[in-house]
Amino acid sequence: MDIQVEGSNNRVAGRDYYENQIKPCPKCEQRVIDRDKNICNHCTQQEREQFAHGAMLLLGICVLFVFSWLHDWRISRGLQPGLEGFSESIVLSVMIVGVTAGMLWFFVPIIWEVAKACIQARRR
Repeated sequence: MDIQVEGSNNRVAGRDYYENQIKPCPKCEQRVIDRDKNICNHCTQQEREQFAHGAMLLLGICVLFVFSWLHDWRISRGLQPGLEGFSESIVLSVMIVGVTAGMLWFFVPIIWEVAKACIQARRR
């Protein structure tokens, strides 16, 4: 066996001809990603699902809070506490939380931009 050490078409240990263009995902370490990405598509999808799950959980808790307040208010006013009053309270609480969440989703970015502009104007 004849090994040439002058570097004529020999690969040196630890070096590759091509730079490695992929790396393991730092979050799951099971999939590979390109060098310009931070996490793999699977982990990105999991983050979106966790965010959506948290948002729905928060909305559900808000609906239950508004429902309990609304149902107590109806009973204290002497309105019908039966099945009809119960269903009306559920529908109204879902509508109140939905409209409030929609208004916050629409107005908070606008208020944020106005506040940033106001703070920047004060700094000058």
